[in-house]
Amino acid sequence: MTDVQVGEKSTSNSAPANMTVKGKEAELKPAAENNKPFNYKRISDDDLYRHSSQYRMWSYTRDQLQEKRIDTNARAIAYIEENLLKVREASNLTEEEIKVLEDKAIPLTMEEELGLVNFYAKKVQVIAQHLNLPTEVVATAISFFRRFFLENSVMQIDPKSIVHTTIFLACKSENYFISVDSFAQKAKSTRESILKFEFKLLESLKFSLLNHHPYKPLHGFFLDIQNVLYGKVDLNYMGQIYDRCKKRITAAILTDVVYFYTPPQITLATLLIEDEALVTRYLEMKFPSRENSQEPVSESGEKEEQNDTNTTKKNKEQNLDDGKSPIDSAKLLAIIRECKSLIEEPKPLSTEEAKKIAAKNYYCQNPLTLIQKLKRKMNEDTPAAEKRQKI
Repeated sequence: MTDVQVGEKSTSNSAPANMTVKGKEAELKPAAENNKPFNYKRISDDDLYRHSSQYRMWSYTRDQLQEKRIDTNARAIAYIEENLLKVREASNLTEEEIKVLEDKAIPLTMEEELGLVNFYAKKVQVIAQHLNLPTEVVATAISFFRRFFLENSVMQIDPKSIVHTTIFLACKSENYFISVDSFAQKAKSTRESILKFEFKLLESLKFSLLNHHPYKPLHGFFLDIQNVLYGKVDLNYMGQIYDRCKKRITAAILTDVVYFYTPPQITLATLLIEDEALVTRYLEMKFPSRENSQEPVSESGEKEEQNDTNTTKKNKEQNLDDGKSPIDSAKLLAIIRECKSLIEEPKPLSTEEAKKIAAKNYYCQNPLTLIQKLKRKMNEDTPAAEKRQKI
């Protein structure tokens, strides 16, 4: 009896003991969670971007960006017309000279200004790459140049005069140390010309120098696609896409998408250009659409279908555990398709077109040059006999 009683006693005591241990383990997890502040939230790269000075100062709707460019152009036109009026009042011009000024000393339109800015932004890229600068420095230099001409007009500051300044400031901003003398030697420029507009550039950038580029999200998506589509993507193929996307991102920075979309959205748009089927499948598995809750069907068999279902379920649970509302892949795809169309849309000016706009820009800033040119032409047309008679 004693043995039985002891056995019963020990058995009856062991269950609560095990339950107590499990209970303590269960209590530890909530305790760890309870140590977090009540307003605890995970910070993502997207959150960091949306709290950055870049997002606050350099994000626009399409209408806002259009208005800003129209306003900058209007201020420059007013300045040019005032200068032309002073020239006409100060000089005793003939009717022919006045006609030349009216025909050729014409301020640029907003579209012409934008075309010239984009043309020289490409020059910034070419020069920076020729100097073997890192990709991030090249992207920052392009961004600085294009932002500068949101605040300033090419009719007041020649784009050529600020190209090297933006590249040099980008080097400093991205912690790529190079002395101004060394940079001037490599760029075949002068210390004075590089530093001349540096403060003006800083002022126009509102002293906001930190840039969030789409290259970092590209690396993250590259790894996550391999994880979500494990066993369904070829690593060599993904490596080729990665290299091509880096080039497309640099091209995208030359467009207005940087003002309308976040860096991850731009990255997804460049990936979409390279392989739409791959990105669509990845997003549908990563962020299942709320409108279409059906499980993905695969042509490869039941085992692969089950893996896809498990991955989708896991992604749903992970989103819920992170305290985030699930992202709708259908809406996300619509956004990045819009971004993709904008990246592919621009048609840069040809060199000849850029030369014509640059000449027009020069004459409206220097109207007296037109008059001197007209006088030289008239002297050349004068017969030699008449010239000797005048002498």
